[in-house]
Amino acid sequence: MTQYLKALMGLVVCVAFMSMVGLVAAFIGPNHGVEIKILIGMTVGAMILGRRFPDAIITLYFATYALLKKFLK
Repeated sequence: MTQYLKALMGLVVCVAFMSMVGLVAAFIGPNHGVEIKILIGMTVGAMILGRRFPDAIITLYFATYALLKKFLK
Protein backbone atom coordinates (compact mmCIF):
# COMPACT_ATOMS: atom_id res chain seq x y z
CA MET A 1 0.00 0.00 0.00
CA THR A 2 2.82 2.43 0.77
CA GLN A 3 4.41 1.73 -2.62
CA TYR A 4 1.08 2.64 -4.27
CA LEU A 5 0.79 5.91 -2.32
CA LYS A 6 4.41 6.79 -3.07
CA ALA A 7 3.86 6.18 -6.80
CA LEU A 8 0.63 8.18 -6.71
CA MET A 9 2.36 11.13 -5.03
CA GLY A 10 5.10 11.05 -7.66
CA LEU A 11 2.47 11.34 -10.37
CA VAL A 12 0.68 14.12 -8.49
CA VAL A 13 3.92 16.11 -8.27
CA CYS A 14 4.48 15.78 -12.01
CA VAL A 15 0.93 16.83 -12.86
CA ALA A 16 1.07 19.75 -10.41
CA PHE A 17 4.26 21.02 -12.04
CA MET A 18 2.72 20.75 -15.50
CA SER A 19 -0.37 22.62 -14.28
CA MET A 20 1.71 25.43 -12.79
CA VAL A 21 3.65 25.86 -16.03
CA GLY A 22 0.34 25.90 -17.94
CA LEU A 23 -1.05 28.53 -15.57
CA VAL A 24 1.99 30.74 -16.05
CA ALA A 25 1.69 30.34 -19.82
CA ALA A 26 -1.95 31.44 -19.66
CA PHE A 27 -0.90 34.89 -18.40
CA ILE A 28 1.65 35.46 -21.15
CA GLY A 29 0.44 37.29 -24.25
CA PRO A 30 -3.02 38.50 -25.26
CA ASN A 31 -6.21 37.27 -23.60
CA HIS A 32 -7.62 35.29 -26.53
CA GLY A 33 -6.78 31.62 -26.93
CA VAL A 34 -6.20 30.94 -23.23
CA GLU A 35 -6.97 27.22 -23.59
CA ILE A 36 -4.36 26.83 -26.30
CA LYS A 37 -1.79 28.70 -24.21
CA ILE A 38 -2.52 26.41 -21.24
CA LEU A 39 -2.06 23.31 -23.42
CA ILE A 40 1.20 24.71 -24.78
CA GLY A 41 2.36 25.41 -21.21
CA MET A 42 1.48 21.89 -20.10
CA THR A 43 3.36 20.49 -23.11
CA VAL A 44 6.41 22.57 -22.18
CA GLY A 45 6.05 21.32 -18.58
CA ALA A 46 6.04 17.73 -19.82
CA MET A 47 9.13 18.47 -21.90
CA ILE A 48 10.89 19.95 -18.87
CA LEU A 49 10.01 16.88 -16.79
CA GLY A 50 11.46 14.70 -19.51
CA ARG A 51 11.58 11.05 -18.59
CA ARG A 52 10.24 11.55 -15.03
CA PHE A 53 6.59 11.79 -16.11
CA PRO A 54 6.42 8.46 -18.03
CA ASP A 55 8.44 6.82 -15.25
CA ALA A 56 5.89 8.03 -12.70
CA ILE A 57 3.05 6.54 -14.77
CA ILE A 58 4.87 3.22 -15.16
CA THR A 59 5.65 3.09 -11.43
CA LEU A 60 2.00 3.76 -10.61
CA TYR A 61 0.95 0.97 -12.99
CA PHE A 62 3.23 -1.60 -11.37
CA ALA A 63 2.23 -0.50 -7.86
CA THR A 64 -1.46 -0.78 -8.77
CA TYR A 65 -0.88 -4.20 -10.33
CA ALA A 66 0.89 -5.44 -7.20
CA LEU A 67 -1.86 -4.05 -4.97
CA LEU A 68 -4.65 -5.64 -7.02
CA LYS A 69 -2.78 -8.94 -7.15
CA LYS A 70 -2.51 -8.86 -3.36
CA PHE A 71 -6.21 -8.07 -2.87
CA LEU A 72 -7.49 -10.62 -5.39
CA LYS A 73 -5.62 -13.60 -3.91
